Amino acid sequence: MFDERRFRHALGRFATGVVVISTGSGGGMHAMTANAFMSGSLKPPLIVVSVGHRARMHERLMNSARFGVSVLSDAQEPHSRHFAGEPQRRLAPRFAPVDGLPDVVLLEHAAARFAARMVDRHPCGDHTLFVGEVLVFSLDEHAPLIFFGGRYASVGTPL
Repeated sequence: MFDERRFRHALGRFATGVVVISTGSGGGMHAMTANAFMSGSLKPPLIVVSVGHRARMHERLMNSARFGVSVLSDAQEPHSRHFAGEPQRRLAPRFAPVDGLPDVVLLEHAAARFAARMVDRHPCGDHTLFVGEVLVFSLDEHAPLIFFGGRYASVGTPL
């Protein structure tokens, strides 16, 4: 018998960054925390996020033409918790619009931000891989937030 709990623990041995995926804007904006994010290609510039079928974000991404990914800085752990379903009372997340893309907003003060056009969706078990072509990106000099073994960490100063 396959031990799903142990499998999840084994996957947790892989250190990842933490991102907030966003789609829509204004009152129609929705965001969620994820750590299943990766570079897909440099030419063309593609990114990939994996979202579970049961997440509210899944349906939104299935119907979205664009989405954003904000790579959290080590000072944004409260943002990660907030968008993972643990509301943070004193937190007032600030999203900034992306020039020319009215349906994409990105978190301010993130280590990196990507606005992408949806180019493909691939079923992957109980998740879907959403592939986006990066239209605009920005980079700040903040150390990234890391997730390892069920805990948050930091790598210290950015390279």
